[in-house]
Amino acid sequence: MTSVSVTPRGIDPLNTVMGVRTLSMNAAGASFEQSVGPRFHDHRGLTTLGSVGVVADDAVAGAGAFYASVPTGSRTVVSQLTATAAAPLPATGAVTAAASTAHLDLDAGTGITIRDPHGRVAAVLRARSFVVSRPSQAEVHYGPAAELVVPEPEAVTAADELATMPGLAIVEAMAAGGVRRGPLAGLVDLTVDAATRGSVSARMTPQAWMSNAIGTVQGGVLLSVADLAAGLAAQTLTEPGGSFRTLDAHLDLVRSPAVDGPPIRVNSAVVRAGRRLALIETRLTAPDGHLLVSVRASVQLGQPFGGAGR
Repeated sequence: MTSVSVTPRGIDPLNTVMGVRTLSMNAAGASFEQSVGPRFHDHRGLTTLGSVGVVADDAVAGAGAFYASVPTGSRTVVSQLTATAAAPLPATGAVTAAASTAHLDLDAGTGITIRDPHGRVAAVLRARSFVVSRPSQAEVHYGPAAELVVPEPEAVTAADELATMPGLAIVEAMAAGGVRRGPLAGLVDLTVDAATRGSVSARMTPQAWMSNAIGTVQGGVLLSVADLAAGLAAQTLTEPGGSFRTLDAHLDLVRSPAVDGPPIRVNSAVVRAGRRLALIETRLTAPDGHLLVSVRASVQLGQPFGGAGR
């Protein structure tokens, strides 16, 4: 993978890598913007819910509405995150994420809306955030090196090559290296190890740029990983030319993986599948088997909602 370097002085590495910018932040709410495009596409060249995981977490939690509402010096984490798709996310352009704290008792729930470049609601998210006593890890969050390395996006396999392959064959070929994993999977370093019909086994390695303010992998990155894995499990059910799209995902963030920790196991399995909808459970676990994140997702099968553009 080729890379370019940028000076990180005064720059948040996580948001720099993911193209996120703060528009406003105060006790009344927070607003962020993220560029979307080829850097954050899946292996089909599409923008997915996982593509905007980081900006979603930013808006509701550690850098956004809830954080701006709690006492100065407090640290916050997300314990639950639910994302529901609305209108299709754009292939390129910029999306905005606007959040407000729905209830503040220091164990608050927050809400967020993501809009596309035309102002249409593209996704609605809810999160439950908590104040924690963990100290700031600014030296981890901003990185130990003098420069931040921003990976160049990985390529996608040509659409005409994928069009004739059954979904399971695509994911099996991805595990074998014959089909590229795609830019977003490359960015979060999600590697598929094995696939069967209705099941995918993969792994991802935490990286320093993924850090939040307390030195653990940001919840939005974990949303991206889980969405990618659930999508691949759904794809194993599809026939040549078939499509899939995550309609909603509910994450319970049980433990916070350290950015300097070992690789995370990612396992997705189809619980039930009908003609148009699949229910998928994904578990992110530590090497010792401890559960880190539990995810339940509903994935639409067939033609993408709203047509081919997504």
